[in-house]
Amino acid sequence: MDLNENQEPSSSIIALKWGVIGAVVNFAITVIMKYSGLVDQFDETLGWVSTILSFAVTISILFLTLLEFRTQNNNELAYSKGLGLSTLLGAIMGLISAAFNYVYLEFIDNGIMIKQLELAREKMEDQGMSESQIQEAEKITSMMMGPGIQFVIIVIATIFMNFLFGLIVSAVLKREKPIFE
Repeated sequence: MDLNENQEPSSSIIALKWGVIGAVVNFAITVIMKYSGLVDQFDETLGWVSTILSFAVTISILFLTLLEFRTQNNNELAYSKGLGLSTLLGAIMGLISAAFNYVYLEFIDNGIMIKQLELAREKMEDQGMSESQIQEAEKITSMMMGPGIQFVIIVIATIFMNFLFGLIVSAVLKREKPIFE
């Protein structure tokens, strides 16, 4: 792509490319964890490992996105542009990840929700909660675990996390145009 001096690269094309890559990688990790049996033995440690792995992928994809933009933009990246691109990347990754999750839960493995509710029930029983408290908690939990609600939560959470990570990664990668040029 041949850019003239004043034309900057398309941030939406770069965000779309890396957003698809990030969403596919995160979905692949989720599927691997599911089919390796790790999800069936879910505990808090696995939850933390899964979260840290997801954050590592997200930060790596964000770093590569901003680095590609900076490279294509005469090695310049304004902090505000990096933050905007981070947020756009989050929106794209969030929408694609949420769509993958929706299709998976609705059409491929809708039994996973029942398993998760059973695990939650066991934990509540172990904590000594009464039957009425458990039933009330199950109503809320089952509503929040529905594919539609999860779609919205995933999109919002991904945008928010990318914005937060973008605050840091944009600061690290920023290279402003010299003011005397």
